[in-house]
Amino acid sequence: MPITIRARQAAFAAATALLVLAAPLRAALAHEGHDHGAPAPAAQTGAPASPRVSMVSEAHQFVGIVAGDRMTIYLDRAADNAPVTTARVEVAIDGESHAARLRSDGAYEIVAQSLRAPGEKETLVTITDGETSDLLVGALAIPDPAGAQGAGVLSRALHAALPAGARSALAGAGLIGIGLAFGLALGAARSRRSRAALGLALAVSAALVASAAIAHEGHDHAPAPNAAATQGDAPHRRADGAVFLPKPSQRLLDVRTQTLQTTSVAPTIRFNGRVIADPRRSGLVQSTIAGRFVPPDGGAPPQGASVKAGQSLGSVRPSFASIDSSQLLQSLAELDQQIALNRQRLARQEPLLKSNAVPATQVEETRFLLAGQVARRRELIESMSREEELVAPVDGVIAAARAVAGQVVGPADRLFEIVDPARPLVEALVFDPSILDRLGDASMTLADGARVRLRYLTRSRTLQQQYTSVQFEALDHPRALDIGQPVSIEMKAGPETPGLIVPRAALTQAPNGQTVVFEHSEPEIFTPRPVRTEPLDAQNVRVVAGLKEGDKIVVRNAPLVNQVR
Repeated sequence: MPITIRARQAAFAAATALLVLAAPLRAALAHEGHDHGAPAPAAQTGAPASPRVSMVSEAHQFVGIVAGDRMTIYLDRAADNAPVTTARVEVAIDGESHAARLRSDGAYEIVAQSLRAPGEKETLVTITDGETSDLLVGALAIPDPAGAQGAGVLSRALHAALPAGARSALAGAGLIGIGLAFGLALGAARSRRSRAALGLALAVSAALVASAAIAHEGHDHAPAPNAAATQGDAPHRRADGAVFLPKPSQRLLDVRTQTLQTTSVAPTIRFNGRVIADPRRSGLVQSTIAGRFVPPDGGAPPQGASVKAGQSLGSVRPSFASIDSSQLLQSLAELDQQIALNRQRLARQEPLLKSNAVPATQVEETRFLLAGQVARRRELIESMSREEELVAPVDGVIAAARAVAGQVVGPADRLFEIVDPARPLVEALVFDPSILDRLGDASMTLADGARVRLRYLTRSRTLQQQYTSVQFEALDHPRALDIGQPVSIEMKAGPETPGLIVPRAALTQAPNGQTVVFEHSEPEIFTPRPVRTEPLDAQNVRVVAGLKEGDKIVVRNAPLVNQVR
């Protein structure tokens, strides 16, 4: 019995020697310019991903990234991926509890010496945010750095240290050693089972040696590195098209998500428009004569000032060109001459009237003619210096003020424009005549995203550059609207039907040209989902195929996620 045990031990030792000798032969047989197992350069392999733990509940997403003895925690709302910065977070690692500290960048942090020890660690997270409490359970795996580097150290060292000739000599000596070891082991083996084990060891050794020996110029027989593992913590796109976007990058890109729900929305028609003044509550201030503008006491009202109907806005002092002045002086001189002649005639006729030498009707005619000429002269003199007062025609706000003191103005100049900003109208341009008979109440979207209800008033019956002008009245607008402001108008074009409504901002284009959205499948994984949609309104589309209720997709900055390669 002792002899049998020693024989088995000898056979086992010989088999182990065969495998040990075969391992470095792959490095030795690799000749110049070939790589048979050595790691790729750092520029190709990159750094390994940091150890992390991810947990998801109905209310929160938890991602903890470990670096040394610190764990950086990113806590987001599960509904829309918004950061949570008001919660109290406690993390228990292998039963040891740690209170997380909120950092200035919105992430939490704990420090635990147990994070340095390799192995799988049970992680229990307690989250308290106001009246919301959550409990998450997960596992954190810390790799062993020494174990990861120990594999293949001997073969890589031999391959790097020995020249090609020495590697060939070592390969030959290794082959001889394998043969001698096999012969000794075979002689020591007493049983059929021991000989079978030696045969298997020899086959494995021969395969290892052959795989190195057949390597020729330009070939690498080492296994290809894992593409996902070589990217480390950097955002990258995986082989299946999914995007790995770590939580720090999500915070930087401000990625937001939305869980799809079936809603009933009516299709809408969109057309462009602008805000115009209501002609019933607006007016213009112009002068009927040419002259210089004279402001009222206190100065002319500025743009944006409120005015009342009949309020004085200034006056225009008439001014004449030289030719006009000469004509007026000539007319005045002729009137003076006629007045002087008629006065002399009246002075001669009045004494004769007493003796009935002149008819009374002739004297009365001369008096009327003289009074008219005197009135004409007085009016002509006053017209040369009389100022025209400018008054506001309606109550409102001055939308435009184009008059300054001393300015020479004419009858065609618009000195002031007055509008009522509380009751504006909206003019839309409709190029499709097929929808004119379906016009009704609509809504518009302002630049800040606010929506305003519109009531349909009327439309023009003539085409202007192939469009029809349609007017609406703005209702319940949150603030005064600027005249001329462009707006986007939407009007319902049919009954409401149920469907999955997706914002247009969620749509992006895949490299193959297909329309896709990104599903938030895991806390740090975004999966592209091809979809087929139909237009709904200016902000949304209806999903016809590709998604289902309950899917969580990216609705903000989806194009930035799509740029990750």
